[in-house]
Amino acid sequence: MPIPTSTSRTPSFKSVAIGAAVALLSGIAINSIAAAAPGAYDKQFLSKAADAGSTEIAASKVAQSKSSNAEVKKFADAMVTDHTKVADELKQLASSKQIEVSDQPGKKHQAQIDKLSRLEGAQFDKEYAATIGVAAHKEAVKLFTDASQKASDPDIKAFAAKTLPGLQHHLEMATTLHTAVGK
Repeated sequence: MPIPTSTSRTPSFKSVAIGAAVALLSGIAINSIAAAAPGAYDKQFLSKAADAGSTEIAASKVAQSKSSNAEVKKFADAMVTDHTKVADELKQLASSKQIEVSDQPGKKHQAQIDKLSRLEGAQFDKEYAATIGVAAHKEAVKLFTDASQKASDPDIKAFAAKTLPGLQHHLEMATTLHTAVGK
């Protein structure tokens, strides 16, 4: 007895349904990946935050070795410790988002550190407190405040919000230090 065979090339309802489901799930997966990828603002924030942090660390290491003022050294020690911890967190976050960030200050900040390195004594302390202490922390507080509100990636937004109070505290410390060494 011959076995009936179908010569029709019309797909069955089951194969059409499976094909539609695969196409739908593929579209959802692609949209999820696209939604998960940080936007330009988020990438720029991570880059600027890494630059600011590496600048704080490098300049504070100079202060640790150059300053003879105990308060400046204490502030510099805190900056190296705290900013190194934040820099490590930032690198891990950026890496998890497939974003590469530098661990070295940018050209503008490196020039600022080089200029600072040429100063001595009270002049060094005043300049370090003013530029790396107060001015740099004002910029960082603004950068992190903005990112805590504007970042599209929830992890980046949370990182900015979590880091912000520490930076605000550093700004308070820097302002106090600047007042003390400015006399």
